[in-house]
Amino acid sequence: MDYKESDPFYHRKEWKRIRAMALQRDCGMCQDCMDRMKSETGFRPHRATMVHHIIPRSERPDLELQLNNLISLCADCHEKRHPEKRSKIKRKTMEREKAHSMRVVKV
Repeated sequence: MDYKESDPFYHRKEWKRIRAMALQRDCGMCQDCMDRMKSETGFRPHRATMVHHIIPRSERPDLELQLNNLISLCADCHEKRHPEKRSKIKRKTMEREKAHSMRVVKV
């Protein structure tokens, strides 16, 4: 299996500190889920496990440690923002599930 080496940036104490601050600011909840909860009755938000750069580090490295450029997200919402980063295995599983899904038609 091919593993991607993690970016040293995410091991720095400065990142860990600002990441913790973002999670605390957002009460540990996924902000995309919280927005979705406002518009969908019965939707339950998920706990945040990721902290996402709103403006990517590649575009604005000067904002990589700015709290106002960070948002707390659950893994599913983070993947929605970064579909290109989904693992090959997950993509294949999703494709297989889609191919085998049944369509129910009322008669």
